[in-house]
Amino acid sequence: MFDSFWPAYKDLVTHIVPGPNSISYFIPFLLLPTAFCIPPHILSKWQLASLFLPLILACEVHAWFRMGGVDVISVNVATWSITLLLCYDPRQTFKRLYPAPDSLNSNYNNKHNDKEENHKQTYISDPYPPTLSARIPWVLTLLPSLRLSNWKTGFPSHDRSQPIAPLAPSTYLTRASLLALQSFIILDLTSALIRQDPYFHIPGTAISTSYPHQQILPRLMNSILQALPPRLTRSSILAAQSYALITQGGSLPTIPPVLLSSLGLWPEAWSPHTWPIFFGPFAAVWERGLKGLWGTWWHQTNRYLATPGRALAKWLKVKEGGEWEYTVSVVSAFGFSGVMHMGLVPPEPKGMMGARRMRFYVAAFFWVQALGIGMEVLVGKIFPRDWPVVGRMRKVVVFGWVALWLCYTLPILAVPSREMGYWRYPPLPVSLIGWFRGTGWWVWS
Repeated sequence: MFDSFWPAYKDLVTHIVPGPNSISYFIPFLLLPTAFCIPPHILSKWQLASLFLPLILACEVHAWFRMGGVDVISVNVATWSITLLLCYDPRQTFKRLYPAPDSLNSNYNNKHNDKEENHKQTYISDPYPPTLSARIPWVLTLLPSLRLSNWKTGFPSHDRSQPIAPLAPSTYLTRASLLALQSFIILDLTSALIRQDPYFHIPGTAISTSYPHQQILPRLMNSILQALPPRLTRSSILAAQSYALITQGGSLPTIPPVLLSSLGLWPEAWSPHTWPIFFGPFAAVWERGLKGLWGTWWHQTNRYLATPGRALAKWLKVKEGGEWEYTVSVVSAFGFSGVMHMGLVPPEPKGMMGARRMRFYVAAFFWVQALGIGMEVLVGKIFPRDWPVVGRMRKVVVFGWVALWLCYTLPILAVPSREMGYWRYPPLPVSLIGWFRGTGWWVWS
């Protein structure tokens, strides 16, 4: 069994998706929780960072050399370690917020905990625990909380939105089920459209190439799509499939733990119904442009990547809340995000393009988003918010700008995705469109 597993695994992490190739990959998963289990009276913030951060980064660098490049998880661990150890001081300033049990709402009293009223619910504010037995679950709850939901950090910009008002389990399950269904329909449709479009399969095919006739669509819909600019049509398909993939991954896997939590078989503190919703309001896109797209609507899992930039601005004594602080935080967020997403490219991809060039394409998409936001800021300084267009017309102009920007930047991602053969196989094993057309509902063959 293992004789056949290892060659298959090596092929997977070499040619398809990068992954662990040495024990050094896993050591930071032990070092980081160990670091935060050491109380501040033994090691101060800077002593802790000086001891553990070089060890964590050395392990990650060694793992990257063994893998032949970075991967998403290891870069995530490295940047999260930098954020927690250098930019924050969790042991001194962080407080975990969680709803007080009904039996304790009226008489809870503990010198290590405070109470806070929010959303008509009493929350316990739990600082860094004094005992190791209480410290371990506190730390293990903090480390996966990339969005720092239900945590007070000592930063007003974050703390004023905490705690997050949890959805009722039934409400969350309904919402997640509908999102999963919506994502399935979008993925099924976009996969069918991609399957018949040479742009997504033949390297070198220009995005301006005439859009092909789609057999799965009615004649009127085909006429409309072929009348639209091919760049707009293909970019819209790219955007729709990316959105559906992420919403599917952010909704479907969360349903079982919420079901178990509602039955009392899973800790409520770790149940996804207590987390903030995965995507924000779409209205932020036409209200604030790219800033609203990336800062409010799109999933905020990697929002913490802006924190090193803010910390650097504070160290440089840049005015808090000013333009330079915002600029540094945006560059930090998209700079690190580009490096992180380089980890989608394997060390020896099967396409004709080399791994380094593919990684540059992937990172470039994220890096240019900072440029787009900078252009918005510049235009906003030239033209006041209420001039020359107001009301609904302003929303149309802003949305049109975002659509135009994505039409020219999303195809950057299409180049390495096409080279790596992302669209050779459907993302889902079953297809309603295949079933309706009589070609079969099972498409993974």
